[in-house]
Amino acid sequence: MRKLTAAIAAVALAAGPASAAPGPADHVALRSWTLLSDHGPGPTPGERLTARVDAWTVAGHARGHAVVQHVFEQSGTVRAEFDVDCLTVDKTGAITVTGPISQIVATPVGGEPYVLGPGEHPEAGLTFYATDEQHQRRVGWDRTDPQRHSEVFRCGALPASLWVVDGGTVLHR
Repeated sequence: MRKLTAAIAAVALAAGPASAAPGPADHVALRSWTLLSDHGPGPTPGERLTARVDAWTVAGHARGHAVVQHVFEQSGTVRAEFDVDCLTVDKTGAITVTGPISQIVATPVGGEPYVLGPGEHPEAGLTFYATDEQHQRRVGWDRTDPQRHSEVFRCGALPASLWVVDGGTVLHR
């Protein structure tokens, strides 16, 4: 028995540790708060669009929460929340989080909040891109919506559709 144990230990030492330090796919954490604009690189008067993400991946399993909130001074607020089930980083450094929407809440100015599409849980996602050639940071955001013919796929990157006005995104590996 001792010889068998010694032989297994020798093979394990020669091959390296069985559980080496986690690689990027094994353990990643993302923290982000960004002020966004859907009209260009500057702030949009009368609107405030923000995205907040707290997500992590351990041993290939993603968890976390994301909130995208759009406040319109004249009409109210729409807030979409989704539970992260995928966090990926591609070779260009683009970071994508996707997951099913847990709720979308609309609150009209001076009114009571109400849930949009209760019981529906379409896929939603955010992709944070590195600074582009024009020195602008961009973000892709969307959710599956049959009325707009949009579809978000689990772990699928979203095309850049928003500009980052303020805030930051930090990825820990």
